[in-house]
Amino acid sequence: MRTVYGSPMALNLDIRHLRMLVALDRHGGVTAAAQALGVTQPALSHQIQEAERRAGVPLFRRVRRKLVFTWQGQELLQSARLVVAELDRAERDLARYGDEVHALVRLVTRAYCPFDWLPEFLTALQETHPDIELEHHGETLTAPYAALEAGLADLVLTPGFVSRPELRSIPIFEDDLVGLVAADTPHAMHAFLEAADYADQPFITYSTVLEGGLEHEQFFRHGKGMPDRYQRTSSPEAMAALVSGGLGFSIASGWLARDLCARYPMVAVPLTSEGLRCAWSVVTRSGDAPDHPAVLAATGLADWLAGHRQGS
Repeated sequence: MRTVYGSPMALNLDIRHLRMLVALDRHGGVTAAAQALGVTQPALSHQIQEAERRAGVPLFRRVRRKLVFTWQGQELLQSARLVVAELDRAERDLARYGDEVHALVRLVTRAYCPFDWLPEFLTALQETHPDIELEHHGETLTAPYAALEAGLADLVLTPGFVSRPELRSIPIFEDDLVGLVAADTPHAMHAFLEAADYADQPFITYSTVLEGGLEHEQFFRHGKGMPDRYQRTSSPEAMAALVSGGLGFSIASGWLARDLCARYPMVAVPLTSEGLRCAWSVVTRSGDAPDHPAVLAATGLADWLAGHRQGS
C-alpha cells in the first residue's frame, strides 16, 4: 500500500482500464483511443473518470484541451504496458494453439553458452514431446533466476551454481572458465592468467547480469583484483571480434571458447595455475511437478546435452 498526498492508493482497476491507459498513450487522444478500443468517445471518457475514482488520484490533466498524464498516471502507465503486453502475448499463444494441447516452455540461456546445439535439440524435443513448444531467450537485463521465480521463464541453462530452495538444478557436465586474448598478444603465450593481468586491459563482456559462481566471484574477487574498465557488447560474436582485434580481454566457458576460437584469431588461456571449474546445469522451479512440461523439457535438455558432449 502506497500513500499519495496522504491518502492510501487502493488500486481496484480492471484490465480494461489498463488497456485504456495504453491506448491513450499510443494514440494521443480520446477520439483515436476510443476508435482503437472499439468504444464510443463518451464511454471512454466515463472509463477515465472511473479509473481516477478507483485509483483515488488524478491520472490526467488538461493542457490546451489535450489530455496529458499526471506523474501518477505515468507511473501507472508503466505497469499497464507490462501487464497488457504479457496478456496479449498469452492470448496470442492460446489462439495459435487452437484446439490442440500445447505447452509453451520458455528457455533462457545464460552468458557463455554457444547455440550450435539448439536446432538439433529442438528437433529431438519435438520427436519425444510433440506437445511441448520451446521458446528460446538469450540472457536479458532481468536476472534469470528472478525471471524463473516470477514465472517469466520456465528453465535456465546456466554455468555456475544456484543455491535457492525455490529452485532446482539438474547437473549436466563440468566445464572450465578460460581467459580470451588476441592470438598476437604476449598473453596468448602465458601458461595461465591471473586477475592482475586484467588490471590494465578493458574487460569485454556481453553478460548483463552478475550471478554467483562465475568470474567475478571465483576469479576477480578471489584474486583481489578487478578490471579497471568494462566494455559491454551485444553478443558473443561482438565480444570475440573486439578481443581478437586487440581491444581487451574477456572470459568465457570452455564450451563457448572452443567455438569462438575456431572462428576468430584469439586464444583461450586457463585462469589461475589450478584452473577454474564451472558446472553447467538446467535450473527449474522446485515447485513444478515431475510431469510439468518445464521439468520434462529440462530433463530432456540435460540428458541430450550430456550425451551430445560425450559423443563430440
